[in-house]
Amino acid sequence: MILLAVESENGTVLSYRLAKDQITVGSSSRNDVVVRSPAVAERHLVIRRSGSVFTFVTVDRQSVVLNGERRSRGVLYPGDRVRLGPMTVIFRGQESDDVPADAGAPARAGGAAAPPSTLAEGRQIVFLSDPAGFMATRSEIVAALAEPRSDCFRRVVALIRDTLPGVELAILASDAAGRMSALASVWTGEMPRLSQAELGELLAPGRYAQVSTGEGATVILPITMADGEAVGAVLARPAGMLGSEGIGLLGEAARLLGLRWREMSTGEAAVSGLDSDAQQKLLTQIPGTSQAVQVLRAGLLAAAAGREPVLVCGEEGVGRTEIARLLSSIGPARGGEVVYVDGGSVDGQALRHELFGPSGVPSLTGAVDGAVGRARGGTLILCNADRFPPALQAEFAGLISAWQREPLGGGAPRCVATCGEDPLALVQQGQIEPAFFLLFSRRIVRVPRLAERREDLPLLIAGMLARTAEGQGKRLHGITLECLNALLAQPFPGEMVELTGVINRLVTATPDGEMVRCEELAEAGGGAAHGADAAASLTDVLASDNLKQIVPRVEQLVIDRVMRRVKGNQSKGARSLGISRGALIAKLKEYDVPDYRYLRRKQPRA
Repeated sequence: MILLAVESENGTVLSYRLAKDQITVGSSSRNDVVVRSPAVAERHLVIRRSGSVFTFVTVDRQSVVLNGERRSRGVLYPGDRVRLGPMTVIFRGQESDDVPADAGAPARAGGAAAPPSTLAEGRQIVFLSDPAGFMATRSEIVAALAEPRSDCFRRVVALIRDTLPGVELAILASDAAGRMSALASVWTGEMPRLSQAELGELLAPGRYAQVSTGEGATVILPITMADGEAVGAVLARPAGMLGSEGIGLLGEAARLLGLRWREMSTGEAAVSGLDSDAQQKLLTQIPGTSQAVQVLRAGLLAAAAGREPVLVCGEEGVGRTEIARLLSSIGPARGGEVVYVDGGSVDGQALRHELFGPSGVPSLTGAVDGAVGRARGGTLILCNADRFPPALQAEFAGLISAWQREPLGGGAPRCVATCGEDPLALVQQGQIEPAFFLLFSRRIVRVPRLAERREDLPLLIAGMLARTAEGQGKRLHGITLECLNALLAQPFPGEMVELTGVINRLVTATPDGEMVRCEELAEAGGGAAHGADAAASLTDVLASDNLKQIVPRVEQLVIDRVMRRVKGNQSKGARSLGISRGALIAKLKEYDVPDYRYLRRKQPRA
């Protein structure tokens, strides 16, 4: 039996005992020892045994660091450390018959076995450290489940991942129809599916399943409550990285989850479990106390607790896509990839190819190409779904229905669609297929207009200013009352899109460390009307074919933008523009660009 250990950068150690003469190490799940890192090749290293001699050789001109020396081959001795990317493989030699199996395994915190004590009658006792910190992890899981909340599922996954780095995990729940959905997961690609007969076999006492696919072997352990009712499953892969200790840890976690399942899966617990993260995020991203905003936040919080399709409706420009993105960040598919498909951007045939890949045909067994394939395990956002061709809506409705009938998760994406203000009217007008609307009708979230939340505008503007300033790397000292009143007085017919544009211009025009003032508002466009006139003027210039008109106007805009950014510093401005300082001074006079040095004079003195 060959003894190996994989040590991560945080000190966590995973032990291997392999009865093979040739051991492969790499990032692929097909290896005996899996080390997942971009710096590690799919098959990076091969360790061979010849009698009592152990050698290693790298594959495809790869290299490793053996005891601090870069090598591509060599002889291994007990205690040698082979570094691959962020991980270190520790060679512990061959296990002998008279040494306890765990005697050479390191403690999680770096501890070692204590020297043996000689007792009466020739007996010896050896005090050993927990080989991979499993005992501490068990205690932490018990503590995490002491207070049943819906976020306990994510906490259990995080605790197990800390103990078993590189292992992919998922906790699935079963509904009354036998469908499985992921409550918490760290998983890439598809999850293995079991038939009803196989699920029945899995529920026998003391059993777990091991499913081998092209992605490696996956271990599936059932979650059963105290009365024997099966309510979910724990999935982990690759099985080779778990070992008997890791499978035992997963089994104990599954039993503990079953004991507290009923308390954690109730609706009240689900909402309270989201209070610490999702609800706080909603309060930050959608501030306000108006009735319309409170209804919006409550609808998003309720939708975040499930996996059914969600329809986000509202007028053009109110921020439907942003609300859909926010929902994907707090729902059960958070952490997965978010894929956007806009129904109004391309024609029907191109839309099919974008959704389903080159074939343009949906697969009822789960499409693997196109946007649908990229979104598996995450969220698929269908922007402007009412502009999708009716035939495509009907086909997509059939695909979503097939996903909902899957017996075991399978990593199907969660679907969020956006449409106009009145979905029912769109159905009557033939813009939304009835079958498509029926699937989304259980969860409809309406985004209110700014006119419905006027009392929330001061909080909304303050939050948008802070986030925009952070994105631009600026530190602002707030906004003057005059500027705030000027913003509140504007009608914003373009809704959130127009308000976002005005906020971006204000922050761009405000120097670092200053307050947003009325003069900056005027310089940045003086409101929507001035900004629209400037954009229209530039559009007219660019539409011309006369270079004598286009070039000076573009030069003036670029020079004005650069000189504002460098606060009138002509040397910096000339370097940014790629011209001499003398040429810049001449163009400043020619185009009558303002002297932005006043922005530096406004900076507070230290």
